[in-house]
Amino acid sequence: MAMRLKTISAATMAQAMAALREELGDDAIIVSTETLRDGVRIVAALEEPDPIIGGTGGRYEDPAPHDSGTDPVDQVHEALMSHGLPNALLERLVDASFLAGTDEPVSALAGALGRCFAFQNLTDTVRSRPIILIGTPGVGKTVTVAKLAARAVVGKRRVRMFTTDTVRAGAVEQLQAFARVLALPFATAETDRELALKAGVIAADELVLIDTAGVNPYSTRDMAELAGLVKAIPAEPVLVMAAGGDVIDAIELAHCFKPLGVARLLATRLDMARRLGSLLAAADAAGLALTDYGMTPSVAGGLAHFEPISLAKMLMPQTFSAEPAHVATRGMRL
Repeated sequence: MAMRLKTISAATMAQAMAALREELGDDAIIVSTETLRDGVRIVAALEEPDPIIGGTGGRYEDPAPHDSGTDPVDQVHEALMSHGLPNALLERLVDASFLAGTDEPVSALAGALGRCFAFQNLTDTVRSRPIILIGTPGVGKTVTVAKLAARAVVGKRRVRMFTTDTVRAGAVEQLQAFARVLALPFATAETDRELALKAGVIAADELVLIDTAGVNPYSTRDMAELAGLVKAIPAEPVLVMAAGGDVIDAIELAHCFKPLGVARLLATRLDMARRLGSLLAAADAAGLALTDYGMTPSVAGGLAHFEPISLAKMLMPQTFSAEPAHVATRGMRL
């Protein structure tokens, strides 16, 4: 067998894919894709039989031209372009959507996301290890702690809530009010030693949730204090990031928090953003699993689990819905 390589450049992915099929047929394998300033470039390969004497000389018969107007890979490419993804990640997702082998774009994108990202439910996999939410100021950590607590209560788990955010005006009162509505134990801790002392022994079936003050990830002092809190119990640090931010900033933030032991990213404010490139870029760059997300600032709105198909629907503009996920919370009115 001989390997035939072909490089095709075009203004759009649809045109490139159509030209690829016309040149090499449906059995071609995409080796790489590249987004150019004025279009795209595809490198593809095809295995061809060696020429047979007296036969056709190994000539490959091109199939009928393909209608690129409904090409799922092109639709995925166009959708992802609107989210401002870094080129390398965009190309990997487009390649993976081609390998999904489906004519339905949302399914193709879901398959690509499943190949390129890890998805891990948060409280479904964490049992005895405390969860400490960390991130920059104003991303919704306090409300997210309340949402996690509400979900755990519905699941009949034992829960304790802590906050180390004793400086921000109203921070303690806000989480204390949530704890009161949920009828859960609540305490404050100003230092890592105080947190370790008050947390005490943690039962295997108990969920301990810790809220923290927003920090400047570029401040050595802030990060050192946060690292002390993470190690005090020890807890699993989960990075909370609001959707809709700058892609480069999000990547840098993820790299800053990664050394604290962060393995998962929890997203907030998806109801306020239409471009999710910053979340995907941050998770990809720092190797973080995508876990839960929030669609509303209301505690009663709850959290939902990131899954390939739900994320694919968010990324495809015609299927996006800002409907919040709801949970029962003992008649909560927050």
